[in-house]
Amino acid sequence: MAESRVVHVSAHYPPFLGGLEKVVESLAVDRKMQGLEVDVLTSLDRHPATDPPGGADFVRRLRSWEVAHTSIIPGLLGALLRLPRRSVVHLHIAQAFVPEVVYAAHLIRGLPYVAHLHLDVGPSGRAGFLLRAYQPLVLARVLQAAATVVVFTDEQRSAVSSKYGVDPTRIAVIPNGVDETFFYAGERLPHSKPRLLFVGRLSVQKNLFQFIRALDGVSEQFETTLVGEGELEAKLKQAVRDLGLQNVRFHGRADGAEVRDLYRKADVFVLPSQREGMPLVLLEALAMGLPIVATNVQGNRDLVADGQNGVLVPLGDPAALRRALLSVSGDAERYRRMSEASRRRARPYSWRAVGTEFEHIYAQASRH
Repeated sequence: MAESRVVHVSAHYPPFLGGLEKVVESLAVDRKMQGLEVDVLTSLDRHPATDPPGGADFVRRLRSWEVAHTSIIPGLLGALLRLPRRSVVHLHIAQAFVPEVVYAAHLIRGLPYVAHLHLDVGPSGRAGFLLRAYQPLVLARVLQAAATVVVFTDEQRSAVSSKYGVDPTRIAVIPNGVDETFFYAGERLPHSKPRLLFVGRLSVQKNLFQFIRALDGVSEQFETTLVGEGELEAKLKQAVRDLGLQNVRFHGRADGAEVRDLYRKADVFVLPSQREGMPLVLLEALAMGLPIVATNVQGNRDLVADGQNGVLVPLGDPAALRRALLSVSGDAERYRRMSEASRRRARPYSWRAVGTEFEHIYAQASRH
């Protein structure tokens, strides 16, 4: 039986900055390197669109626009309906529109798809009522019709099965992977002025205002670097100025060797998110041997064992985050134990192993 053509469908793709986008790229490039058929359908972002090396021949960027932080891609349905036979769609879910279009292509053509649930967003803000209606009426149908639903952990599988009525036998648990280049074997000792690092989008989800408030009164004891870009950048910089924080640097985006160098030079990785799926940056930080300070939310707590390879703090508690930053970096022996525990935690994860698991799922989906 011939191998299926796998078509990744994602709202965004690198150079757009984000963990989901790096996951799509890693899975697509790995399949391409094995000589298998792969395509990516994604939006034409407003960012300077330079494909990653080797990506131009299989990444198709469709005209789009943003509405309420959601990519609307008018030509996506037509592109899906024109896919060759033997195609299996790998649908990456973190926002609306793209899942519904893939579901429509499935109803029209019988196109099989794997639904990869990267982030199950909870209702918030004035538009929260729309999400409360969207999830049971629309997203539930998308997940129920998928050949397989992919989540990162057993906890997420139970939650998705209960919330969306998906048969748990059709939910596969496949974690994210981490690139081998992020594994760092050098001994770590904190600098005299510990270096704190955040990597990710400067967005509401990442909850960076809690991090900034935690630095109030202690910022001079650290060197803090925030790596990334996003819609909250100006407000975050203003908050730093308003609080009179010292030694806080906004680096901007970083990729490849540059971001690996930033991890190597750091002492503690900080992830104060409101919610996560399985954060790729957390796997990268663990592979680098960094102790973690993170909020105690799903996704973070799947990778951080409180007191072992880092410290988990309550969401919305800057004082607890401040205490954690001081405690992790203030005891050299405790720091060394946490660093080694982080490396051990990262070892089971690799993109090649993850890719092999997906190949089995694609084969099953092609018979769905």
